[in-house]
Amino acid sequence: MVKKISVIVPCFNEENNLDEFLKRLNNSLNEVKLDYNIIFIDDGSSDNTWKKISSFANDNNKITSIKLARNFGQEYALKVGIDYANGDYIFSLDADLQDPPELLKEMIFKMKNENLNVVYAQRTKNRENFFKKYSSYFFYFIFNKVCKFKIPQQVSDFRLIDKKILNELKKIEENDIFFRGLIPWIGFKSGFVKFERQQRLHGTTGMTLSSMIDHALRGIFNFSNLPMRISFFITTLMIFIFIIISIYALISYFSGDVIRGWTSLLLVISFLSIAIFFILGLISEYVGRIYQEVKKRPKYIIDEKIN
Repeated sequence: MVKKISVIVPCFNEENNLDEFLKRLNNSLNEVKLDYNIIFIDDGSSDNTWKKISSFANDNNKITSIKLARNFGQEYALKVGIDYANGDYIFSLDADLQDPPELLKEMIFKMKNENLNVVYAQRTKNRENFFKKYSSYFFYFIFNKVCKFKIPQQVSDFRLIDKKILNELKKIEENDIFFRGLIPWIGFKSGFVKFERQQRLHGTTGMTLSSMIDHALRGIFNFSNLPMRISFFITTLMIFIFIIISIYALISYFSGDVIRGWTSLLLVISFLSIAIFFILGLISEYVGRIYQEVKKRPKYIIDEKIN
């Protein structure tokens, strides 16, 4: 029996890349000799992305094209693909051609040869701008320090997973999704293939500074309670400092060496105020995420679907 591969392709304003992308993807699929279906997800594009991918689906019944009602974000576009995928292998990549489809053959070979459940495409060279490159390094460093499990450095959503991982992902119902953390959290055996990431062929990235920050916070707060524990440690430190200052103040009072001026008082009040607002900010972040979960809104809304 011929095995099947499902290819998940989130798209946001990729009209100029799609023809070349599909051509190269089809060549890669022909090389691996598997039955396939391709799932294109238009995540609220403002250009002709939907027109392109709907024409692909009309020409080929192995292609499913899904249009979301608005821009829900990369993670939710991936979630659509996970929900509709039914292959023995699931291959996810972006349509901007920074993730080369030609890597599929090597990833399939590695998964079969080493009996793996996940194969990550890991960047050996990153041609992104200075800020994006080093903010990515910083995020992975912080995440792996504060979380109980590790996510691999220099990997994205460009990966191959098997049916076992797919079934576990379908069971997860949380709203604040972070697949780069969920897949290592699930466990099982994983491996890597190396590649040099190229610059985008056309267009600009949909990852703005605010979306990058939100993405990083989602990953850290979803998988670690350490920030809340940091607030506890800071509170403990504040109590310790308060006791020391109180003892010093009492000794000064009884010795007649009374402190004059506002400097020390101002510094103490400012220090304590900063600590209080820091702790409140951390608690608010977690409460806000709990609030999003308990509302139970749908993770995405589909406007139109072909095949």
